[in-house]
Amino acid sequence: MWKKGEITVLVSLLLAVLLFLLEACLWSARYALLRSQAEEALELAETSVLSEYHRELLERYDLFYVDLGYGTGQEDTEYLKQRLRWFLLENLSEGSRAALEVWDFSRASDERGMVYYEQAVSHEKQATGAALVERLLHCGGLAEVAEERYEAYSEADGREQRNLEELRRRREEIEEVSTPDPVSSTEALKAGSILHLVLTDPGKVSGKKADLTQAPSVRSCLEGVGPRGVYEGSIGNDLFFHAYLMEHFSHAVEFLTEGREEEPWLDYQLEYLIAGEDTDIANLERVCNRILLMREGMNYAYLQTDSAKKAECEALALLMVGATMIPGLVEAVKQVLMLAWAFGESVMDVRVLLSGKKCAFYKSGGRWRTSLSGALDLSNSISGFDSGEDAQGLSYEDYLGILLTATGREKKTMRSLDAMEGVIRRLSGNSGFYVDQCTDGFRLRAVIANGRELTAERSFCYEW
Repeated sequence: MWKKGEITVLVSLLLAVLLFLLEACLWSARYALLRSQAEEALELAETSVLSEYHRELLERYDLFYVDLGYGTGQEDTEYLKQRLRWFLLENLSEGSRAALEVWDFSRASDERGMVYYEQAVSHEKQATGAALVERLLHCGGLAEVAEERYEAYSEADGREQRNLEELRRRREEIEEVSTPDPVSSTEALKAGSILHLVLTDPGKVSGKKADLTQAPSVRSCLEGVGPRGVYEGSIGNDLFFHAYLMEHFSHAVEFLTEGREEEPWLDYQLEYLIAGEDTDIANLERVCNRILLMREGMNYAYLQTDSAKKAECEALALLMVGATMIPGLVEAVKQVLMLAWAFGESVMDVRVLLSGKKCAFYKSGGRWRTSLSGALDLSNSISGFDSGEDAQGLSYEDYLGILLTATGREKKTMRSLDAMEGVIRRLSGNSGFYVDQCTDGFRLRAVIANGRELTAERSFCYEW
């Protein structure tokens, strides 16, 4: 039996325990509330500071980055912390205090542009239709064909030129008869600039020059923690990156034929990504030369299959050589004539592409434009050739896609950052813009005093 006094003592002890438990529950609930408020305030601070993205970078290139220089040209992470602290305290109760630490910035230029590459790939995967990717994949396949054909053409060109020269020398020694050089004018054209042949109006060519001495691809950029590893460099992701480049950077034909307004930096930007020269004209010339080489290989391969054109070259070779006892001389002249004809046709192809029209990748008799005599006197006859369009052919932009496929990932990534920075810095109020001061993510640690000290750590980044 419990005595009356014993029950009272027990109830008192139980009440004390219950009150202690209640106080602990209240403190726990208050702590949970304070932590919840702190987490919510941090989330709102993240949204607010990331909303201060660089506007021109988004409008022109569809990229989300915060400029850590805030337009001054001097990176200031303390100012970023001030902005974060202000946003954080605005969403906490009055009298709260916060100490912040930020680190692990992911910069656009990290790992030679792979942070930027990832975001560009992400954007393009969300925005690009399958048709464009299929088109770029097709261009990649054509690049392999063109490379094989050009190698065969280049080997034949060197071999046949040496062979003809040796046979001509032997004829002079044995027969004391000279053989005309059938392609002297063509060789002179090859040694000079190709632009005066392929441009219908050279006066329209941009004369812009860029200072590349401090471009991102050249200078020592600030380093961050690197990419997230979501979209690593691969053949598949390169297709989307190529699509991004084709959509966001200009090229020569847009200015030569469409009357596009001048860019703040170089106009022929896709050509710069491929060639890397500091002037529009130098980039255009290098790209045109590379397209010309592709076309030479393809056109020479076609001539080898066209019996009528081979017969025409043989007939002219017989006429030029005349009677001779030197075996193989006629055949050597014939082959050199075919090579020169392929060159003349290729010049016309590039001329058609620069006029904004399409050119067949694989030639046929009905798509051949030049005559043999015209090809041997190209500088005087080129304006008379048919410049009609092959509706099912490739455009100049398609050939740029082929050349981009053959350009190293690092080169086109960093050169596109060069172009991006060059354009943005020439826009009003952006003279202090640098791509390596642009971040799309970082880590933050906050110590918040809001009735109780709380510590929180989280990653701030754009979701893509």
